[in-house]
Amino acid sequence: MDIALLEDTLAIVSRRVGVAVYDFDFSLYFRCRHPSSFAADTPCALRIGAVEDYGARYAELTELGLRPVNSPAEHDRASELEHWYPLLGELTPRTRVFDALPPAQRIEAEFAWPIFLKGSRQTSKHNAKLSVIGDREHYAWAVEQYRRDPVLHWQRPAVREFVPLAPVAGGIAGKVPASLEFRSFWWRGQCVGWGRYWYQAAPYACADIEAGLALAAEAARRLQVPFLVVDFAKAADGRWIVIECNDGQESGYAAAPPRAIWEAILACEAGADAGRAR
Repeated sequence: MDIALLEDTLAIVSRRVGVAVYDFDFSLYFRCRHPSSFAADTPCALRIGAVEDYGARYAELTELGLRPVNSPAEHDRASELEHWYPLLGELTPRTRVFDALPPAQRIEAEFAWPIFLKGSRQTSKHNAKLSVIGDREHYAWAVEQYRRDPVLHWQRPAVREFVPLAPVAGGIAGKVPASLEFRSFWWRGQCVGWGRYWYQAAPYACADIEAGLALAAEAARRLQVPFLVVDFAKAADGRWIVIECNDGQESGYAAAPPRAIWEAILACEAGADAGRAR
């Protein structure tokens, strides 16, 4: 891992993960120092991909004098559906997280087919057949696949109300169809960037995007996570809904501009430092 102090303001703990929409070379755009030690409580952000044991990593970094922007509790509130869903309620599709894959009859008691099936943290790389489940027979197949899937098998299963989304052109065969979905980044309650979620699809835009961003802002206000990602989309019936929330440290940029995001983050931190100095 590389630890760099950006503009003498924010430490970045980074490691290349080989994903183009996640990796970002800070040294190309920002003044970076690599001090041998850090003043106690130096704010930092991780860019090392998914963190297997966030609590342990947080403890390691605090011993070095670094203070990751999200605490372990805030990381869970951002990343785990069962933590953020109760706080968002009517802003997102109705959801149940189960300890294990439930029998079909239990699903039918609470939901109508089709349903959206995912892990408590993520889907299996947007695999459409493993996500949008049409009936009992399809679900029986999905149960077996879920248990063997390298992404899903360790996650608690989440059953969500299926809400058709406004479609867009393009996307990838075999994946969940591309839609009017956007990814937004929030740093200490301020939006520091947003962009198209489906960066692989043909470019798309929406005339009432401000209404979607207002919804994402409300989600950020409720969750109170210092570095948060909120994915939001326009439903086929015209509503804006929250699709998912994540720790901003683990999230790819999609089509949001990374340089502009980090410039905005550094401006926020510089402003906070100035306020403390006064």
